[in-house]
Amino acid sequence: MSGITEENNGMELFHLKTFHGTSLFFCSEERILKHSLEKQPSYIDVVLVPFPEDPGFFLIAPVHLDEDVEQTRPEENSVFRDRFFLFSTGFHNDDTVSLISLDGKKFFSADPFGNVAFNRDESQEWEVFSLYPSHVLVSDKTSRLFTEICSVFSTRNTPEQSLHAISKSHQNMRAELLNLFCHTLNADQRKQFSKIVTDAFLNLPDDNYFNISEIINHIPYKHWIHRALLELSHWNIRRTSRSFRNVSGEFDFLGYGHIRDRGNGIYWGAVLLGVVREAIRSRKDIALLATARDEGIYLLEWIAHHRVIGIKDFFIYTNDNTDGSDLILKALSENNEITWINNTGNHTPGINMQFKAYNHALTTLPEILDYRWCAVVDIDEAILPSENVDNSIAPVIAARDAQGVDCFSLSWRVYYPNGHLTWKNELSAERFIEGEKHPLVKSIFRTGLFNYSYAHHPECSYTSREYATVDGNYYSKSNTFTDDLNFSQKPTQWASVCHYHLRSFEEYVWKFSRGENDGHGVVKNKHFRYNSPAIFNLFTQTFDVRGTSQSARLTEKVRAEIRRLASLPGVMDAMQNIAFRYSTASVTFVEESLHSILADNRVDPDTKQAWQNLCLSWRKERAENK
Repeated sequence: MSGITEENNGMELFHLKTFHGTSLFFCSEERILKHSLEKQPSYIDVVLVPFPEDPGFFLIAPVHLDEDVEQTRPEENSVFRDRFFLFSTGFHNDDTVSLISLDGKKFFSADPFGNVAFNRDESQEWEVFSLYPSHVLVSDKTSRLFTEICSVFSTRNTPEQSLHAISKSHQNMRAELLNLFCHTLNADQRKQFSKIVTDAFLNLPDDNYFNISEIINHIPYKHWIHRALLELSHWNIRRTSRSFRNVSGEFDFLGYGHIRDRGNGIYWGAVLLGVVREAIRSRKDIALLATARDEGIYLLEWIAHHRVIGIKDFFIYTNDNTDGSDLILKALSENNEITWINNTGNHTPGINMQFKAYNHALTTLPEILDYRWCAVVDIDEAILPSENVDNSIAPVIAARDAQGVDCFSLSWRVYYPNGHLTWKNELSAERFIEGEKHPLVKSIFRTGLFNYSYAHHPECSYTSREYATVDGNYYSKSNTFTDDLNFSQKPTQWASVCHYHLRSFEEYVWKFSRGENDGHGVVKNKHFRYNSPAIFNLFTQTFDVRGTSQSARLTEKVRAEIRRLASLPGVMDAMQNIAFRYSTASVTFVEESLHSILADNRVDPDTKQAWQNLCLSWRKERAENK
């Protein structure tokens, strides 16, 4: 290849053109690569720098690297720089080139709409690029930085030597280089890297510890990362567990955003912690991870149901409970029935408590790594294995274990109110009936292979993973990167998830009165609130639908388990307190809901009348039950 210029001290620099005749740019707003015929205002010129040794790598980076890295302010969603992209290369006979990701071994592809991504298994037209010598002048400082980067990723380096090289690099590049280094590791190398890091934090001080600390010190929220690595290293030796944790305001920053937002303060630490946690060996089968607020009236049934199907361990994050839930959570954790994580923080504006919980659990909480599989299931959801697998989760995870998938999905089955107006201390499985087979799913995944989860599926920010359904059908990689994952498959048969979204009229109102996060911080003063008038219409249309409940077949075993849980010290008293608080507060919320709907001009007259009729019937039933 040609392209050596005296101006750049003999360094080869290239531009890249796509099959479409467009040039590659770095989009400063989205922090990703784009391709275009014309340079847009937010686009920065990039150059390709070939590595001086085999195997052939290309570094893609902006032309100028001289500027300092800006400070990270995750609450404003501004980002740390994320400027380097490393590829392995494959040359064709006509001097064109294909670019291959180092982690997932996917081909870099440029679609006709200006997007590029590592999402192809084969190299065809969109995956073929042309190299053109670049005569752009770069400063001496940028030349030195390019050389420094190449030295970090030398194939002659051991992982320890690469860590040392990163720790000695320019301080404003260390976080980016560590991220790039983690993305270059294959599964075996990640295990080796994990052992190096955990050993370093067990045997203080050693060279690796100081190298890692020098890198971490230039990542936002360094104390979180350092503490998480230290705790993980020591836990992995002793494997002791705690039934209660307090995740206070110092972890609130974990609720600012997702780990996939390249370059934000959470992203850098999540990559490092994710790689290290991946190699921890699990000893147990499966645990449930849940977030909750003021859902105490359902806790015993939820735990009992999942114990009946074979899940024995629960990690429950809650925050700002006002219904007395803390008392029952305390009693259950003291009796070693659950691990309760009190997620109440400082109520900083912009914090999403569910993001915080998932980020904390899958990057920081060591105990959850003792389980090969993790299911993210809300308190209004229940996993239901089919009768063909004896209503048990064990054959399900054994089959997917044998298949070797990293994550498998279960269809949502949304349940309807079945004409119920008020809450009764009875099983949801008997009170409500199965309605629609919803296109969304819930997921069960290998705990150590993912460093974040949405409500419907998990995600790994540094390598690709294999997704399938609970029935064993694989999914395309392109379908696994949206917040509300819809695998667009037929409803699953081996298992599904009963979603008790609607329940009774009174409980539906309660659901929208719990003071959940509204995007501006935790709502402490609880009141009836809703996102769209459509929720009124949804409920009135489904209220009188009749049908059956597949989960009712487990009710006798669930009742027996509830009786066992209720007999534990402190549990029954806590349940009675929760029921009293619910009964009192729900009256206020139902009346507020009627006022809200009558005052909202967006709600159609028929729905207003239907809601008013429901409210009148509810008042009558509540009066009769006093």
